[in-house]
Amino acid sequence: MKNLKIRKYYKGDEKGFLALDRKLEEHKYNRRSISNFLWKYKSKNFFGKSVNYFSEYNNKIIAHFGAIPLGWYLNSKFTLGSCSIAMMVAPEWQSKGLIKFVGDKVFDDLKKNKVDFVYGFPNEKAYLLHKNIWNYKDAFDQNLYLINRKKIIEENNKEFVITPTDKFEKSYDLFWSKNRKDYKNILDRRSSFLNWRYLKRPDDQYKPFFVYQKKKLLGYFILKKYYDGKTLTIHVIDLFFKDTSQSNFNKLFKNIFSYIKKNQKTFDNISLWINGSRKINNSLLNLGFRIISSRKMIYKNLLSKKNLNLNKMYFTMGDTLEIY
Repeated sequence: MKNLKIRKYYKGDEKGFLALDRKLEEHKYNRRSISNFLWKYKSKNFFGKSVNYFSEYNNKIIAHFGAIPLGWYLNSKFTLGSCSIAMMVAPEWQSKGLIKFVGDKVFDDLKKNKVDFVYGFPNEKAYLLHKNIWNYKDAFDQNLYLINRKKIIEENNKEFVITPTDKFEKSYDLFWSKNRKDYKNILDRRSSFLNWRYLKRPDDQYKPFFVYQKKKLLGYFILKKYYDGKTLTIHVIDLFFKDTSQSNFNKLFKNIFSYIKKNQKTFDNISLWINGSRKINNSLLNLGFRIISSRKMIYKNLLSKKNLNLNKMYFTMGDTLEIY
């Protein structure tokens, strides 16, 4: 078709991207924005340049697919992965095979940049497309844990000290490099990435906290407020802790959620994703969290033909850059 093009980003495409998104968004409570687009795709991510391709017809954007490079440790060895996000096709162009050509361009670009695999959390319709046309594989079902504010047990264990922070300093990297080995499959949470991911995002505000036990850093957690109509949920969007005993994890998380209840303004629920840590899962269930839904995490090999076996991947909400 003469006036149909598939191409990389041009300056100003974010406006057409947003117009397409508004046609397709499922609800108004978790919206994309131009500032989010520019931060996500065009700002300085430690792990490399993001890739996004558009299709346009008569100078109007009708499709988009993107991916963001991220460092991962798989079986404790560093590799480049990528989070695939924002697959969108205008309603009148759906079911015509267009998105395959756009996605193939993205994958070719990722391969040139030595990205080993790509992963994502598509909705139900997009899930089938990813599986059928690009041969994505299932990794795991990501559970959503939730607890109502009223059910949070209040406790003040002086053994733990929780301190807000506004930056991950280089000194944190020593803690990270030492304790990441407790988790064989995990996103590279070095300070330069965490600062970009959580403290330089322009359209939302995250609140990071360090947790100390007997004056030694035990880890961190990061909060974000999420409004769904009149319901206010506190997302624990990311967390990382030194591996410890089940009983110590139980005490730790009891203290964290008590701290949130005491120090955050009125909210209705706390929710989070966590995969790849049975001890943390157990702690949440012991404290009264419920699993209220799950979503499939899928992936595609780009360079290696080996099965990556990602079912035990340590994963939180912040490890996808979709819109969280």
